[in-house]
Amino acid sequence: MGVEFVNINVSTTGLYTTSTRDYGTVAVVGNGGTSNTTPVKIGSYSEATATFSTTALGNGVRAALLNGASKVWAVDCGTPTLQGVTSALESLEGYDIQVVALAGIVETADDAYISDALCDHVYAAATERVGVFQLGAEEDITTVPTAITGMLTANKSRMFGIAHNSTSEVACAVAGLISKLKPWESPLLKGITGVVQTIGFTNAQIAALETAQINVLVDPIYITGEGYVLGSDFVMGSPTSGVSFIDTRRVIDDIAYKLKAGLTDPNIIGEVRINKTGLATLINRLSGILQTCVNVGEIEDYNITLPVLNALSKDESSRSTAEALLITTARTSRAISGTVQISYAGVLHTINLDVNIVA
Repeated sequence: MGVEFVNINVSTTGLYTTSTRDYGTVAVVGNGGTSNTTPVKIGSYSEATATFSTTALGNGVRAALLNGASKVWAVDCGTPTLQGVTSALESLEGYDIQVVALAGIVETADDAYISDALCDHVYAAATERVGVFQLGAEEDITTVPTAITGMLTANKSRMFGIAHNSTSEVACAVAGLISKLKPWESPLLKGITGVVQTIGFTNAQIAALETAQINVLVDPIYITGEGYVLGSDFVMGSPTSGVSFIDTRRVIDDIAYKLKAGLTDPNIIGEVRINKTGLATLINRLSGILQTCVNVGEIEDYNITLPVLNALSKDESSRSTAEALLITTARTSRAISGTVQISYAGVLHTINLDVNIVA
């Protein structure tokens, strides 16, 4: 028997579970042929058929489930009108949903189903989410309603658009695909199930659509097998904003959720005092949340700054007037401000190789 010269007792009392969102929840709004306008939770393909038959809503829910959604909140808006779609989306605002799509409903010059109703919804909802929309079949950059391209100018980074030549519920299928991916994973070149296109877009059409940050269904010749994939993964966020891609948008939302969930805790709010010990506890909690994100590869690194803690760390006699005022203001208002800086590495999109051939 071996002799142990060093004994170590490990305590796990300081560990806690980081709150994680259920990535797989999708919401679909469309005409379901029922009179029920209340959100209905659908968990299976057969349940979607039994509830909504082969209506636009039924087809959309099935497309989302077929492509990876774990569950779908479906709302029957009846025959689509702008008010009806808006009301249906409003009924979903309080649900914990990550991706929203419209079934059988596209933007027209007269009805802003996407640029108004869906876009407004994803920004007004209680939880962070993205809206997935499709253009009308065969629409390209020359025929798409100007309100759609206007979302890019307005920096609507929660909106993800798809151009297609299909009669399938493309937006709902892509919503299902996005929902099954971790936030830092891109839907780029991932297969989409149950979508058939009659013809493809020309290279010129694709280039123009992607300049407008609208994604295109493609069938690359170098990917074996049949089926369509997304040729890009843009959101309608302006390039200067830094949020032009779906994985960037979802990582920001996921980190925000984890920080909110981790800090909305009676052991933090209403318990931590505004002194060196209390704010050190807060730093430790923030670090514990963000380190789990580093460990799984979601982010690369982080840095946390609490100016009040920096001021408190100094001897009282060496604090500046501004630092003393910062502490007094924090304690009288019972509020502190800080900065969390996160380093995120986006996914690879393009490889350029120089091939040198020598005899």
